[in-house]
Amino acid sequence: MDEYGRQAVHLIFGTAIAAVLLIPDPRMASMIYAAGLLGGLVCLEAHLKGWYVPVIAELVGAFERDGAFPGKGSFYFVASALFCSIVFRPDVAFVAVLSLAILDAVATVAGIRFGRHRIVNGRTLEGSLSGFAVLCAVLLTFTGPVAALTASAVAAVAELISPIDDNLVVPLVVGAALTLIPVA
Repeated sequence: MDEYGRQAVHLIFGTAIAAVLLIPDPRMASMIYAAGLLGGLVCLEAHLKGWYVPVIAELVGAFERDGAFPGKGSFYFVASALFCSIVFRPDVAFVAVLSLAILDAVATVAGIRFGRHRIVNGRTLEGSLSGFAVLCAVLLTFTGPVAALTASAVAAVAELISPIDDNLVVPLVVGAALTLIPVA
C-alpha cells in the first residue's frame, strides 16, 4: 500500500466531500451524503460477497490499509460529514469537514517524510505541526484568523490524542468548538 497515494486520495475526496457543503441549499448536502452512504454500503456488500465492483475494487486494492475493513475510513468520513451537515451551520460544517481532509493528509505525509519526534499514538510532532500550519493557512481563505487558529488547533489535538478513528472525531470536535466558542 502506497501511503502517499492513499493520502492524496484522502485529500482529494475529502475536499470534494467538504465542497458539497458549499451547495446553496443546505439540505442537498445531507441528501448527497446519505445517498453516498447507502451507495457505499451496497458496494461494500457486493465486495464482501466477492463480486467485482469496478473502481471500488481498484480503490480498495490500491489504497486500503492492510487488514483494514474495506471502506471503513470512507464510510466514517461521509458519516461524520452527514452528521456535521445536520447539526452545524453550513459554514461551520464546511470548515469542520475540510479540517479533516487537509490536516489528516498533511500530518500523515509530513510525519512519514520529516517525522523524528514521536509524541502520542505513533504520531510525530513534525506531522502534527505541519498539519496544523497548512490547515490554518487554508482556513484563512475561508474564515477569520481566530476561527482558523481555533479550528486548526482543535483538529490537530483531536487527531493526535483520539483513540477513536479520526475520520469520526475531527469534524465533530471542530464543529462543536466553532459552535460553542464565539470565534466567528
